[in-house]
Amino acid sequence: MEYIVTEIIKIIKESDTAIVRETKLLQLFIRLFTEALACALETMDTELVEQYKKQGYQIERRDRRTIQGLFGTVTYLRRRIRKEGPRAKGFYPLDTQLGLKKYQRYTALFRKRVAEVATGSVYRTTADVINRLTLTSISHQTVGNIIKQVGRGYADWEQSQQHKVLVGETAPSQLTVLCIEGDGLLIKGQGAKQQEIHRIQISEGITRCGTRTTLVHPHYFASMDHRKLVAQVTAYLQHKYDLAHVVVVSNSDGGRGYGKDVFGSLVIGCQQHEHVLDRYHVNRKLKERLYFTEPALQDEIRQTLREYQWEPLQVLLDTAESQAETPEEIVHVQKLRQYVARNWISLAPLKLRKIPVSASGIGTCESNHRIYSYRMKKQGRHGSRTGGTAMVKVITAIRNKELDQAFVGWASGFTAPVSRTFRGTMRRVMRKIPFQTHVGVHHGCIRNTGPASSAIGKLAKSFSTPAFL
Repeated sequence: MEYIVTEIIKIIKESDTAIVRETKLLQLFIRLFTEALACALETMDTELVEQYKKQGYQIERRDRRTIQGLFGTVTYLRRRIRKEGPRAKGFYPLDTQLGLKKYQRYTALFRKRVAEVATGSVYRTTADVINRLTLTSISHQTVGNIIKQVGRGYADWEQSQQHKVLVGETAPSQLTVLCIEGDGLLIKGQGAKQQEIHRIQISEGITRCGTRTTLVHPHYFASMDHRKLVAQVTAYLQHKYDLAHVVVVSNSDGGRGYGKDVFGSLVIGCQQHEHVLDRYHVNRKLKERLYFTEPALQDEIRQTLREYQWEPLQVLLDTAESQAETPEEIVHVQKLRQYVARNWISLAPLKLRKIPVSASGIGTCESNHRIYSYRMKKQGRHGSRTGGTAMVKVITAIRNKELDQAFVGWASGFTAPVSRTFRGTMRRVMRKIPFQTHVGVHHGCIRNTGPASSAIGKLAKSFSTPAFL
């Protein structure tokens, strides 16, 4: 402790500016911590190897390993052991106990923080942020590799959870109304190719806080593969809810892969399924087809659709057709008429269907695209399918607040459970730390056998009298 205090005082005195002072202090603290951590790891490795020796293992060699985390870079020595035999394989007890994979250089928390920062900025900016805020140094290529590893790991964890859902037995929650929405988001791929992010979100309605509304228990799904997405959502719904007592309200723009039949396949066995065509896309379709008509006529058609009146709507469409001046405009009116007829049941307002759910509980899928579009479409960005899939998975994991669970739940993950052997090792290590008795400050005095006015008496008085500066 005296050495550390001395070093701190020396840095404070010799630093010219506050920035230099704080930088040197941070370097000192990290160096002391990493050295102490390396010493602790090597001590635990010694204790673990001693336990394995009792089981017949022998030390094969001693290798150096470097691990990089937010706390700095730690380099330590650990032993590789093995048993005699034709099929015996060597391993590192300390790495196995800590859950460190082969060739793994970065800790779990470091990867998690890099992934979180990378979902809001490009890889170069992420690397620059990490390098400035920590004493580590990574490149933007390393950031991309970390994103791919974390995204792939979360996808595997999702797959394992889906398998547990299909084979497990859990009590589904009781619910009255369930809202499901889906939509696709096009992004740029490599070259002239386009890729589509398929998204489905599930909620149990809305709750109001003043003028703002919030989804109740939302859960988000996203993938580049529509078939896998449908299978994942189906397994989640069958596991989470007792659909036999649930009224499901689905909402979409009616595009490919998001029709009423697709949502019906997700909620097979539900009490009632009502599909609603998204009002925003209906109005946009109306504006695109009737661009040549008067705005007042378009407003009347919208009002008629909101009131769900078939006959007045046909009259208004006839009026729009009479205003067409070219064959192309007539075709637009006919296509709009077919569109309305094809989706007439899905255009019915919820208040006419007598469903206990507010219209504000649906229609939020478009706004929830932003977290993906801002990161993956802004400034003309594009990427590979592998990198795009990984980024989609990481963003979804953060949105669902499942990234921590995924890190813990990965098979052979970054953290291993604390075994009984490891606990015993820690207790033995703690007992080996020498205990030092501190007696406090030593007090001395000058013995004076003469008068206090003598030279020796004055010197003894000067040492016994405290001097306040």
